[in-house]
This record gives sequence, structure tokens and C-alpha cells, in this order.
Amino acid sequence: MKICKKCGAKYPDSEEICSIDGQKLIPLPEFLQTRPSSHSSHPPADPFIGKQIEKYRILKQIGEGGMGVVYEAEHIHIGKKVALKILREDYTKKQDVVERFKQEARSASIIGHPNIIDVTDFGYTNDGRVFFIMEYLEGEDLATILENERALKWHRAVKIALQVCHGLEAAHSKGIIHRDMKPENIFIVHPNTKDEKVKILDFGIAKMSILDHESKRLTRTGVVFGTPEYMSPEQAAGKTIDKRVDIYSLGVIMYEMITSKVPFTGDSFMAILSKHIFDKVPP
Repeated sequence: MKICKKCGAKYPDSEEICSIDGQKLIPLPEFLQTRPSSHSSHPPADPFIGKQIEKYRILKQIGEGGMGVVYEAEHIHIGKKVALKILREDYTKKQDVVERFKQEARSASIIGHPNIIDVTDFGYTNDGRVFFIMEYLEGEDLATILENERALKWHRAVKIALQVCHGLEAAHSKGIIHRDMKPENIFIVHPNTKDEKVKILDFGIAKMSILDHESKRLTRTGVVFGTPEYMSPEQAAGKTIDKRVDIYSLGVIMYEMITSKVPFTGDSFMAILSKHIFDKVPP
């Protein structure tokens, strides 16, 4: 596992650059060695574990990223298990990040497709932090599967890609472009079974043609969002984009599923983007 020293986001070993702030990732053991020493060997207790937020009781942390933390939770009245994603406290005063977090919930909710993560509720904590409720998924993301299994068999890779296509087609039909398609955002329910089902995650930097003016500001031309290893040339150049950027990213993911590597790597965010723009894809 690797980690970004700036924002703390975690990535599999195959990643080189943080998609949140463009920083070079470092191995987790190296990161732990550079952290300030502490008098306690135990990490601080998570203040949300066991607490209730509106009608949801938080049980345990199950994931985290640059903007938010994901918990397993349950509805206090009907006992239904859900995933609760809450914005990190240090981002609550950054309006652009708050809007992007809201956009993630809004995008997934609008699409409403079996291959898209379902968002069912939205709200604020007592201290003003934004959260939303998603369906609870059991399985693994594609990045973890590729890290463990390397290249996938052709028929399995095609089956996964077709389901991603169905989800993207639904998103594009609603005017939503994901813009950050990568293995970490493709979750596989029931992995390694005949019932494998794909769920596309994380619409935090999606471009929505139906949003109001304030939200459109988040996706303005000239600003580069996304993960460099999977980014299309026009997205890398900060040009106006359309749904084809997601199709390009899926092509990179398919390349990785079959060959166990991405077509372009580099020592920096810009080095990788330049290869997408100017270099031919290696066979």
C-alpha cells in the first residue's frame, strides 16, 4: 500500500500519483517512519464509532479517501446495513470541496442504475459536516483484485468491462461524465463467482451538464481532474471534454486487466499526462 503525505489518501502499490493533489505517493512503511513520534502506541479512537447520526448508528470504519471517510452503519429503526460517507472535518470550510462531495451523492442518485452505487440519503451532522448514505457492498474493488491476481482471464475481463459499459451508458444518458474511471472506482460484488456484479463508485469529480451555475464552476475548462494513469489526452490537456473521456479510461482499464500494467507510467503527474498526449500506446 502507498499513501499521500499531503492528504493521507491510501492507494494500492501500482499507483504513483495522488489523484487528489498530484503528489507523488510513498510506501506505507516509509510514511510511518516519517510521522512524528507519539507517546502512545495506539491510534486515537474514532469519535464516530458507536455514535448515532440522524437515524443511522455507526458501527465501524470500512474505507477512507482524500475527501471523506466511509463507515458501516445501520438504520436504527429497521436494522438495514448501509455505508455512510462523511466529509473530513478539515474540508468543511472549503466550499469547493463541500460542493464536490454533494455532487458525488447527487450524481449517483440521479443515474439510478444497477451498475452504479446507489445513494439513498443525505444530511448534516450536528457540527455541520456533510454525509450521505449508500448501499452497503461486500466484495473487492478491481484495484485490489488486480494487485492480487495480476492479469485476468479474457472472458472475466470482458464480463467486467461490459458491466462498466452499461453503467457508463446510463450515466452519459443523464448528462453525467465520471472523469475519474480507474480500478479503485470499480467495485466487484461476489468476486470470483459466476454472479460477479460491477458497481461504479465515486462521482466526486463528475461533470454534470444539468447542474446549476455554482456547481458547473467545479468542472471548468483548463482545470485537470482525474488520475493520470487513466486520463484521456484531451482531459490531460485541460480541454473541453465529453463522454469519450470515460470510454478512453475504460480502455486503459481493459489494457491493465489483460496485461497487468497500465500503458503509461512516469515519475510525476505531468510526465504521465504528457505520455497520454504525445506517445503511442505500447503493444
